[in-house]
Amino acid sequence: MQFSKIIIFASILIGVASMLWFFIAALVRERIPNVLKPMDGYIFDYAVVGAGSAGCVVASLLSKYSNATVLLVEAGSSFGFLSKIPLLTTFQQKGLNDWNFVTVTQKYSSKSLAQQFLPRGKGLGGSSQLNYMLQYEGFEGDFERWASEYYLKDWQWSTIKPYLQAAQAKPYERLDIPATYSKITYAFSQLHSEFVHKSWKYRAAQYNIKNGLRFNVLERFLQPAYLHNNLRIMTNTLAKQIVFVRDKNGKQNKVKFLKVSAKSENKPQDQTFLIEIRHELIISAGAYQTPQLLIISGLGDRANLEKFNVTSNAQLPNLPMVGQQLHDHLIIPLFVSIEQVGPTVNQRALLNPLTWLKYIFMGGGHLGNFGVLGFIDNTEGPISDHYSLTLFGVGAVDERAFMVISNFKRNDFRGLFPRYHNTSQEGFVINSACLQPLSRGTVKIDDLNIRKKPIIDPNYLNKAEDINCTIKAIRAAVEVITSNSFSKLGVQIHWPRLKGCVNYGPFENDFHSNQPSDDYLECIIRHVGLSSHHPAGTCAMGLNSTNSVVDSQFRVHDIKNLRIIDASVLPTPVSGNPNSIIVGMAVRGKHAFSKVLKLYENRSQES
Repeated sequence: MQFSKIIIFASILIGVASMLWFFIAALVRERIPNVLKPMDGYIFDYAVVGAGSAGCVVASLLSKYSNATVLLVEAGSSFGFLSKIPLLTTFQQKGLNDWNFVTVTQKYSSKSLAQQFLPRGKGLGGSSQLNYMLQYEGFEGDFERWASEYYLKDWQWSTIKPYLQAAQAKPYERLDIPATYSKITYAFSQLHSEFVHKSWKYRAAQYNIKNGLRFNVLERFLQPAYLHNNLRIMTNTLAKQIVFVRDKNGKQNKVKFLKVSAKSENKPQDQTFLIEIRHELIISAGAYQTPQLLIISGLGDRANLEKFNVTSNAQLPNLPMVGQQLHDHLIIPLFVSIEQVGPTVNQRALLNPLTWLKYIFMGGGHLGNFGVLGFIDNTEGPISDHYSLTLFGVGAVDERAFMVISNFKRNDFRGLFPRYHNTSQEGFVINSACLQPLSRGTVKIDDLNIRKKPIIDPNYLNKAEDINCTIKAIRAAVEVITSNSFSKLGVQIHWPRLKGCVNYGPFENDFHSNQPSDDYLECIIRHVGLSSHHPAGTCAMGLNSTNSVVDSQFRVHDIKNLRIIDASVLPTPVSGNPNSIIVGMAVRGKHAFSKVLKLYENRSQES
């Protein structure tokens, strides 16, 4: 009886605290003092399209280190206070602040899904408002390979490392998951001594979370820049088209205007305006929308552009690689139950009043992170063998919530997570992924209206090497799960029972040996593989317009004053979460403007 009273009292306390919290949050809702209403006649030195991971950084640094006028154009607005609570991020997907992109039906993968959902953030902060905020320091081999294979000499690790370090959050601005966080993290910390013969690299999860709240590019870069008098922001404004002219000498194309559109309360149709660009236009719209904007503006494969009768300067360069070379990491989730209390994220834990009290008053616990506990990376040997394992501390997977954001078919979801009905199940999911997939897809358009969604085909698992690499990753995951470090937890691997794979397994012996056949593993890879939401490569960096879209300084080939700074310029996948890399590249992007910035600094001193 006494315990029931405590629970009732705690529930009332949580309710009052929550109401107070959201009331205060409404009062201190994010104010953007330098918002500019779209209209004709504006002239800016720089315009940045897209207030995501890269755009926030570039706009803030350009306005900070010069007195050049800077305009940031964003199709959305503020995300709202709920976006700051880490674990609630998942529930924002498919909402108003998500572009709600989907793939076309996949030929070689995703057989357990109707289509892959591809969440992309729409609003200030972009996808850094929807992602899991994991900090990644970068892998030396990625950059050295770019420098040698793509002749990008100024992207060597020694050159880029300082920018990546400058982009990282300070220790007091992030959340590090310690070995003492749970029994699972403790077991993870013991793996190194057990697998000394392996060349695996172990990384405990580090989050860009500060005091229990999301601490992303919006908080770190853009919000402090609100104080810069030379920065203006257009929200709820869509970049519609880039307008080009020939320079004074008639020798080179340059950006003259950015055409933007905004919805009007009084008029049913979009209102369109022209913004004059005095020096440079920077596109940071992401791997899907950056190529879409370029194609609509007349930059792409000339043969394809003719099909759409794109009206633009006929002298624009032929850029056949726009929208090509799309790549993404595909993860294979494997559910593992444990016999002990982890603790892990499950419905019972989330509904426990103590969970909410711990978060409200301390900013910790399940609500204060995303459940990712650590990583194991294999980056030795040929790149086709590079893989990563992610430890995700989720015991009971809510069927309704997860199916909504993953688009799984019900029976296959239940085959993958057979204890979907158990709200108190303890366990974890270990995700296996090939770090350097060779499969490449495309981003295309079927309409010149920028508000229409692009046609996205990642073409997952087109290359057999990606299957072989992922099988090696899954077998490495089995080694981890069945290790002495984890066996103390009473682990059990739940090999997926899928109707489409019944001829290959899992057979009874597979649950004892945990060594199912390669045919079975290939089958589940092709059925349940999920996008990591790491799209890149659609405006890749390289030497010339025949094999790339931008040069090593982010400049679009043969266009005088147009740069692209976002994930679309990555020539190959990065060996981990690309968000930190993108922010580092944006810091590097500010350096690329050094000559122009110096001109403005001198002008400022003279005045």
